[in-house]
Amino acid sequence: MPKINLFVFAAHHLSSNVAAERFKGLLKYLDTDKYRIFVFARQASLNTPVNVPSGHAGMQIIALPGQCVGSESPVSSSLLTMASAFVRSLPFAVPRGTAAGTWLMQALAEADRLCGERVAAGESCVAIGTYSPIDSLIAAASLASRYGIGCMQDFRDGLVFEALGKPGWLRNQVRTKIEKRVVEISGLVTSVSGPLVEDFQRRYPQKTVKVLPNGYDPADFERLAGDADGVGRATAIMAEHVPPGATLIGHFGRIGASDSSASITLEHFIDTLNQCSDITTGKQVMFVGELTPAERASIGRARFPVCVVPPVERTVALQLMKRCSKLLLITGSRVSCATGKLFDYLATGVDVVCVTQVRNAATVILAETGAGRTLLTGDGSTNAAILREALFGPGNGSRHDISAYSRVAQASLLDNWISRMVTA
Repeated sequence: MPKINLFVFAAHHLSSNVAAERFKGLLKYLDTDKYRIFVFARQASLNTPVNVPSGHAGMQIIALPGQCVGSESPVSSSLLTMASAFVRSLPFAVPRGTAAGTWLMQALAEADRLCGERVAAGESCVAIGTYSPIDSLIAAASLASRYGIGCMQDFRDGLVFEALGKPGWLRNQVRTKIEKRVVEISGLVTSVSGPLVEDFQRRYPQKTVKVLPNGYDPADFERLAGDADGVGRATAIMAEHVPPGATLIGHFGRIGASDSSASITLEHFIDTLNQCSDITTGKQVMFVGELTPAERASIGRARFPVCVVPPVERTVALQLMKRCSKLLLITGSRVSCATGKLFDYLATGVDVVCVTQVRNAATVILAETGAGRTLLTGDGSTNAAILREALFGPGNGSRHDISAYSRVAQASLLDNWISRMVTA
């Protein structure tokens, strides 16, 4: 049987952020007898080879140079990319070399050649765009339009549902129009949580929209025991920052850098726990990852044992998570929040305590899986005594099956969706 060719535009693929992990851990579980996968990524550095080893039969990762729309890109590069959302043939009309500094043009030049070969051979092709950045969504729409192939657009976050990027009326208008254009050609739209999917369904009732949550890769956790380097580095961090035998509560990753309202929740958390005068010995709260200056200042007000560890590689973070008594999740006022770290938390088997301003997608998952407890800042459930008990008391012991959030299960869903697209 001819293979299905997937042209996956994932500019962030070679980075270590959550957006990259979303598809990095998913595609490798697709059947290599059925799929041939081309991933168009952005070079992580000038020394990155064009063809990056994927470690997966049937997958080719193509790392390309160039700017993407964002704070570091020149206006000329951003305008050309955004114009391509409205004139889908534009990237193919620009002479080679004219826009060498634009990632979109580099990615589409290579995808055009490969897709042309596969279409000429009579094989099925599907273009997949993965946000962020918007360049990947625009590239998928352009390739799908050129060859009349299926198109799937994955919004890890909402481009319009939430005010992502710089604020302003004009920027909001541009985001809205670009979203409409990249959704317009797609046969399937996916996003991470129920509220985001419901918003897409409301605004694009003619489109098929599905929840494709962030998830965990079981292979990452199977390798933990044999990861001698990760074990050694985690042990060194523990020795440096955590007193021997301490009950450890760990928070991992960013807080307000992803959602500014979560920084307010952090302040509430610090102020509330400060009221627990008996938390002085034998206990420790550890924040691992990138924090804003304001968040560091909030943590600096803590009157209980706390430490801050700079960002570490994900493998080391997973080792540290396994050593915690509880894992802390801090979210803000976004009801769509289903942060990627939650799924790593779930897979560790450690109980989670979520402190949040509103019930959101993450709190729904915690309730569904029995993996932890939610404390709302506005209803009195985060008073000092309750927070202390949640953090340092016994777990609830009612954990349920979390396999629906495994990349293996999600790959099966993705396979089913793509199969329907190519046979429609």
